[in-house]
Amino acid sequence: MTARHVRVTLRAAPASDAIERTVASVAGVVASQVIIESHCDDCERPHGKPRVLFPLADDGSEIMVSKSSAAGWVATAISLDAGGGDLGVDIESSVQMSRARVDEAAFSEAERDLIDDEDAGSRDELRTRLWSRKEAYLKATGRGLRLDLTTIDLASGLGDGAVIVDVPFGDPTLVLTVAMLGPEPVVVEPVVVELLD
Repeated sequence: MTARHVRVTLRAAPASDAIERTVASVAGVVASQVIIESHCDDCERPHGKPRVLFPLADDGSEIMVSKSSAAGWVATAISLDAGGGDLGVDIESSVQMSRARVDEAAFSEAERDLIDDEDAGSRDELRTRLWSRKEAYLKATGRGLRLDLTTIDLASGLGDGAVIVDVPFGDPTLVLTVAMLGPEPVVVEPVVVELLD
């Protein structure tokens, strides 16, 4: 099996053109040439999972992208060799998640049990990691948050339909996760941090 490669870039928010800039830097084009389309199958409005219409990867396939923001950062993920597997990225703040009261609406019973069984000192980190994994996975599927989140049970695993990677990058208060559909291995390159425009 050939590994698929993902590059993650972090930029200071706001970064409304983060996807265009990431695609341009990886594909070797000018950001103004990049064409992104977002389309929601539910309401036909221009939001939802972003798709790169131009440029294409060297093999003619679609470049896969995803974007997330939290705690003053915008994370973008890109893959030129996704092999047909859609991509999702999520960044979450454990500080913000510690204040959120989402367990009943966001987590399956098994996931809530995992959180409850965790010692108090690391419970918020686990809650944040589970949420980030779930959101990255849902972005990869294109479903986003439009379904009953308790039906997605990461405690029981996803089978071989997706690969989820926790991405370390040095800030213990933030959790960064990449998800890619398909069973092939995923290699996430070291995170690129861009502090200035």
